[in-house]
Amino acid sequence: MLRYLLRRLSLLLTTLLMLTLAAYVLEFKLLEDDQNDLITGYLAFLQQLLAGDFGISSATGLPVLGALSQYFPATLELCLAAFTISLLVGVPTGTLAALRQGRWQDTLILTGTLIGYSVPVFWLGLLLVMFFSLNLGWLPVSGQLSLLYEVDQVTGIMTIDTLLTDSRYRWPAFLDALRHLILPALVLSIVPTTEVIRQTRSALLEVLKQNYIRAALTKGLSETQVILRHGLRNAFPMAIPTLGLQFGTVLTSAMMTEIVFDWPGLGRWLVSSIALQDYAAIKGGTLAIATFTIVASSAVEVLSTLIYPARRRAVYARQG
Repeated sequence: MLRYLLRRLSLLLTTLLMLTLAAYVLEFKLLEDDQNDLITGYLAFLQQLLAGDFGISSATGLPVLGALSQYFPATLELCLAAFTISLLVGVPTGTLAALRQGRWQDTLILTGTLIGYSVPVFWLGLLLVMFFSLNLGWLPVSGQLSLLYEVDQVTGIMTIDTLLTDSRYRWPAFLDALRHLILPALVLSIVPTTEVIRQTRSALLEVLKQNYIRAALTKGLSETQVILRHGLRNAFPMAIPTLGLQFGTVLTSAMMTEIVFDWPGLGRWLVSSIALQDYAAIKGGTLAIATFTIVASSAVEVLSTLIYPARRRAVYARQG
């Protein structure tokens, strides 16, 4: 297992190095220079990144790293909320689809996943804003918090910062932050929810064919007990690696979601930087999003290997 972890770590570092090299070549356009200048310039560029120097924004005149630390927590909050909704909705729905394979429930769920995966994020966001915010007035249109509340930014995650404040309106501010989070998180969760449903259904169908499932049923256990104790317990780790790849999709969709809901996150900041042709900010934002996606995906894959015995056995078999 140690050899596997070292191999995954070396692959991760190699991928990150290739990412930084691509960013350096695209920004400084040194392809026409001689090789020594390219290598020397890249090493200096890499040293700056390791020191936390992402350059100075041409739009604000401030360090890009400060902007990244300011906007990234809001994007992280939105993505975590979206994944939470995806798991809470996708796992039960995928389980129902597997248990009703070939029936109308399964057909309806699969049709819904296809539609959900195909719906444009910005179009769905606008529809939800028009219905829940403008027509019904249930939820806020934009932002993270109403102007009535002043909350110091501690973590940058508003739902946490409202709880950390010692103000007398702590709970009203927390509920207000949740209300602002609901619509953008729902929109952003559509695509990963469809993937959770498909992967849960596929993995559970594979598990239900195993002999130990039949043995558990012959022992007198109910179908619900078998699904909870043996089915999902063995099926969910099989789906984790594929779900980890959804980080990139969610971060990409977050860019459009943050624009629609005026969410002060990394995606909206990056899109505005592109409009302003702020190349330092574009470079820093792109590297931050790509690095987070690669690290998160690798961490999920390693975690699934550690907790899923079948994957560990496969690793040991490859290592001889």
